[in-house]
Amino acid sequence: MTSMLGLNMKDGSKRPTPAAKIRTLEDGCVRIQVGDGPGAFVGTVSSMHLVEPKIVQLQTYWLKAHQP
Repeated sequence: MTSMLGLNMKDGSKRPTPAAKIRTLEDGCVRIQVGDGPGAFVGTVSSMHLVEPKIVQLQTYWLKAHQP
């Protein structure tokens, strides 16, 4: 499942923040990934109410890593 939650860069940059990819693991935890390949940021949370804050955190990390 892919989240529709996404931040767009508002600084005039042409590189938008990638949408978060969300997957429920066998143990009930939720894996969240922002970006692909070696530059991806991944986190795992134990409850659905923690998914949105983790997405924001990972997208913030991604934006900082991809600043010009």
